[in-house]
Amino acid sequence: MRGTLVRELARFEAHAGAHRPALRCGISVGVPMLVLLALGRLDLLGAATFGAFAAIYGRNLTVPARTGVQAVTGLGLVASVAVGLLAAHLPASPWLALLVLVGVAVAGTIGGEVVGWKPGGPLFFVFAAGAFAGAQPLGLTASLQVVAVAAGSAGFAVLVGSAGALLPGHVRRRAPLVAVPLREAVRREIVLEVLLACAVTAPLAVLLGVEHLYWALVAAVVPLSVPGSRARVTRGVMRIGGTLGGLAVAAVLLALHMPGWAIVVTAVVLQTGAELLVMRNYAIALLFITPLAHRPARRHRGRGAGGAGRPGPARPCT
Repeated sequence: MRGTLVRELARFEAHAGAHRPALRCGISVGVPMLVLLALGRLDLLGAATFGAFAAIYGRNLTVPARTGVQAVTGLGLVASVAVGLLAAHLPASPWLALLVLVGVAVAGTIGGEVVGWKPGGPLFFVFAAGAFAGAQPLGLTASLQVVAVAAGSAGFAVLVGSAGALLPGHVRRRAPLVAVPLREAVRREIVLEVLLACAVTAPLAVLLGVEHLYWALVAAVVPLSVPGSRARVTRGVMRIGGTLGGLAVAAVLLALHMPGWAIVVTAVVLQTGAELLVMRNYAIALLFITPLAHRPARRHRGRGAGGAGRPGPARPCT
């Protein structure tokens, strides 16, 4: 087992055309961020980035199947942001917010099983909801702005994902969006595994006084995104090691106190690099992922539910 784990950790997969989904992700997150930078609304960068999460799905699909998957996940991500905004108004105790996030995790798992989106699991939906659930509660106007920006960013990501059909040599496969019957998806053990992982992690995180509790749930569902105990152990070890290295990178970047335009450029570069590497070696990709994911935790409620006052760029790919 140890030798197998070492080999898995050191393995570097083939390129396999990773530049195409990386370019789509970079454009999907970069353009909305540049628009917000021009408008002077850096407070909405996080909303734009969470909407751009849609760009990472269906990377190996062709249009129209990719369009369908990204449209469904985009709607789910926007709904997750809205749920997080509503959860921010719950009483200060972290338990209610955590219960909402567990519900998002279960719903995301079921949705993933029904639609069959890749990467699988509820990770990005929990991330999107959690960052806002732990944030300072926003008023109606500000909340609508956040949802609108997330929806616009998600819609733009879908358009970017569909634009490949216009390129010469594109192979158009008219595969429909295939969905598994709901009753079959609900019976699958992965739903219970995610529920159990969250049920164990949430109380433990509260007892340990974890500052950003939604990160604990994110970490709990990460290994479950791949099938098989060996692959899950490998993913978990990669997550720990890669995150530690990524924190060092984040510390250097944060110490630079970059202006807004530099933050946007850095986020786009890191985003593109992460997508280039995430399928090749997950641990190395986390050197790019962690600095991006760190920004939403810079200002938080201090109520123990984790999150950010106004989330900044976040990592759309794990």
